[in-house]
Amino acid sequence: MKKLLTIIIAVLYVAITSGFTVNVHYCMGKISSVKLHASDNDACGKCGKPGSKGGDCCKDVHKFLKVEQSHQAAKVFAPHALFAMDLNLPVAIFQAPVPVTASIHSAYHPNAPPLVSERPLFLRNCVFLI
Repeated sequence: MKKLLTIIIAVLYVAITSGFTVNVHYCMGKISSVKLHASDNDACGKCGKPGSKGGDCCKDVHKFLKVEQSHQAAKVFAPHALFAMDLNLPVAIFQAPVPVTASIHSAYHPNAPPLVSERPLFLRNCVFLI
């Protein structure tokens, strides 16, 4: 249902923004018919007289309907003078102190046993078997 509603709204939006022609037929001073396409016959369906070819009682009016506003993204207005200005402000540069870390020296033994941990192996690997 949402897809159908979205498609209908999209088609309606495209039709309104691109524009369409409405043909209005007046017979005896009153609106007789309103169509989105031009009629092929010149005879009036109400009184039978020729429509726009010289009859005094009937006339056809063609109106082109389109949205007047622009539907584009707003353009940012920024004067170029602001970007071209050079501000010579004083800049203070401070040296950040480098933290001294104590290095741990451990001897490397290629065949040494693994380090002993206070937590058991099944807790370190998160393996809980029942």
